[in-house]
Amino acid sequence: MTVARHSIIANEGKLAVRLSGVVAFALYLQFGPATLPAWLVMVCLIWLYRDPSRIIPSRPLTIVSPVDGKIISVESATDRFLKREALHIAIDMSVVGVFSLRSVTEGKVMQIWQEKDHCLAIWIQTDEKDDTVIVLRPGRWLKRLSYQLVYGDRIGHGQRFGHILFGNRIDVYLPASSRSTIEIGQIVKAGSDGIAELMQS
Repeated sequence: MTVARHSIIANEGKLAVRLSGVVAFALYLQFGPATLPAWLVMVCLIWLYRDPSRIIPSRPLTIVSPVDGKIISVESATDRFLKREALHIAIDMSVVGVFSLRSVTEGKVMQIWQEKDHCLAIWIQTDEKDDTVIVLRPGRWLKRLSYQLVYGDRIGHGQRFGHILFGNRIDVYLPASSRSTIEIGQIVKAGSDGIAELMQS
């Protein structure tokens, strides 16, 4: 097993955390203990943008969860992006979990679709030509979704690539031959918990 390299604070929140710390310290020097609310703001930002380390399974055929959340659907369905029958796994992100996004597998970014409702779909193909599609939706309340991927990028197994503040539903489409390893209602963690296995002939 390997541990994903990362910063304790997600890149998307580093500036906000630093600024809140500077403001809180400056107010403390001026007003003393009365500045407690400013420190609480900084603590809240640290919590929102925390990004703890995750132990990634060493088995390359293991598909890991892209987010922290609860499994709400495991079924055969049509993947409308690649026009194929697929194993579809839906995950409802936790509003109190970590909001980082991680790659379900190692491979190459083949295409990214941006839809009118701000949904984002990312097609990642493994070196063995297994196709995976992750469908992301903006956060529930702030509608925040950020990612750092472009066509042609290589991405590692469980590698962090984005952030969805306050989460939402995430859909994962895998080859129809894939075998799910989770059950509806199961709680999973991004990057470390397997949700399926790719089947090689």
